[in-house]
Amino acid sequence: MALAPLTAHASGDASAAVVHFLGSVLVTAAAVFFGYYAVLNLRLNRLASQAPFWRYLALVGATAGLYGVLGVAETLVRSRALTAFGHGALLFCIVFLAFSMREVYYESALAPSPADQRFSLATLRRVEAGFVVVILVEWVAVLLIDQSLVAQFVKGVGSVAFAAYGAVFAEKLEAMARGTALDTLRRHLIPVLVSLGVLGFADLGVVVGLDPVVVQAVESVFVVLVAGFLVTATIRLQQNVEGLSAG
Repeated sequence: MALAPLTAHASGDASAAVVHFLGSVLVTAAAVFFGYYAVLNLRLNRLASQAPFWRYLALVGATAGLYGVLGVAETLVRSRALTAFGHGALLFCIVFLAFSMREVYYESALAPSPADQRFSLATLRRVEAGFVVVILVEWVAVLLIDQSLVAQFVKGVGSVAFAAYGAVFAEKLEAMARGTALDTLRRHLIPVLVSLGVLGFADLGVVVGLDPVVVQAVESVFVVLVAGFLVTATIRLQQNVEGLSAG
């Protein structure tokens, strides 16, 4: 069973391929600016406890940019290696965004004390190490043994699980940081997280019998949505940089 490529071009649907190509270009451009302003926030931020949060956002920009570049390449050349690295970039992008939500929650001054926390930070970091193992399994399934069904299942379920993990902490942050600059940024990052999760899950539509053209059209729509939501989040990052610079 041949592995579905990262983009829609292999299905013969030229219009879907064009949309995905343009969406990938937009994701690449948006990710570059997102990462740039995340790094500026890291440099200007005066709170050492928030440094990991900004580092994770910089990694989100880097992995989203890589996903976009690989998406552009896959519209031109069909390659199992490009597909494997594209899937990996998408999963790592979701993971880093989820980790950023967890990091800022546990480092918040309003976070519950260790005694009141259901799970310790050390326990969660062990779980997160498992996330990385899942990504490596998916990567091996694509690149080395060409197991498309395994790869699609791991990518789809992993994307939803990683996004849900981040969304849980994002929602917990709402009550703690309501009305703050962090809350505004959180609200801009949630749509990015959800769209990335759906984008990773969409491949499973083919497994359950949906028309590949329909699945690829859905993927193309969410690629464009990711780009758009990254732009709005970048604007918020830019405003935060301006505030830090003025201070």
